[in-house]
Amino acid sequence: MKELENELVELQNTQKALIDYENKLDNAHQELDAVNRSFETVIERSNQMAVEVEISAIELNQIFNTSADGMWVIDKQFNVQRINEAMLNFIDRGKDTAVGMKCYDLFSGSICRTSDCPMNRLQDEENRVECDIEKKHEDGRKIPFILTATPFRGLDGGLIGIVEGFKDITERKKVEAALHKANHELKRMAIIDVLTQVANRRRFDECLHTEWKRMRREKTPLSLIMCDVDFFKLYNDNYGHQEGDNCLRAVAQAIDECLKRPADMVARYGGEEFGIILPNTHADGAYHVAEIIRKAVAGLKIPHAKSKVDDYVSLSMGVSCVIPSPGAVPETLVGIADKALYLAKKQGRNQVVLRSFDN
Repeated sequence: MKELENELVELQNTQKALIDYENKLDNAHQELDAVNRSFETVIERSNQMAVEVEISAIELNQIFNTSADGMWVIDKQFNVQRINEAMLNFIDRGKDTAVGMKCYDLFSGSICRTSDCPMNRLQDEENRVECDIEKKHEDGRKIPFILTATPFRGLDGGLIGIVEGFKDITERKKVEAALHKANHELKRMAIIDVLTQVANRRRFDECLHTEWKRMRREKTPLSLIMCDVDFFKLYNDNYGHQEGDNCLRAVAQAIDECLKRPADMVARYGGEEFGIILPNTHADGAYHVAEIIRKAVAGLKIPHAKSKVDDYVSLSMGVSCVIPSPGAVPETLVGIADKALYLAKKQGRNQVVLRSFDN
């Protein structure tokens, strides 16, 4: 009986151990299911990330290759690692012959192999480089670009290479050149008399004050000639204003051609009156220049039937000269030249009168 009880106890213990084992097995299955679900989630996320990376790579590749700007990736040894179609067109190369070559052999510019090279500058901790550069062709043509370079770094932040973009700015340069030309023309028009194409009154005043200061510093003489077309109102009344304009243009050109030095200048002072500034010129020299101008205009032989001094257009001229002093002003020189011109007219016109500064 005792033995039967012992066997019954063992059987109960075995059943209990079996139940414990089944419970542990169920727990293990549950844990395995959980691990499997986690693993499936990781694989699913990994696959999703791989797809996203692939899509991003495709998108970046499309952007890289469809950009109108030239782009390439260069390693620290200046080898081209990647290049887009626009850049291949810029350098007139095929992809197979460009990748692996030195960038400076494909696109040689004035900054290549210098301290201004973008690779050198980005290695010096600059975050972005932008500069103008020209591509020189064998036929002599030069194509201007804006070069933009940014660093290409690894996961540790170290510089692996650079990414460079090249934007063709040929059209922009043309516009800039046209604007520069237009601005130059506007500035020229602001100081040129439209009718005669010599300097205008504004330019005359500016030049007179500038040369006055310069001659005062250098203690050298400044001469001024004021001249007037004789009986010009009668000329206009007889021949008409259009012929009067033609006459003034011819006189202005004749005066201008008589001035040989760069600093000498003729300006239309007003109406039929002209002013001639002669820096670093003594009174005798100015008088001589005035006579040359008077004879040159007479030599044009422009008929003037209503003139009271000649059958042709003539000039009356007044000359003054001074070494500018700190206490004097250039307007005084103009006033004295005007008085000399008045005397030339009073004494019969078609002549030159020299009047000294202190008279």
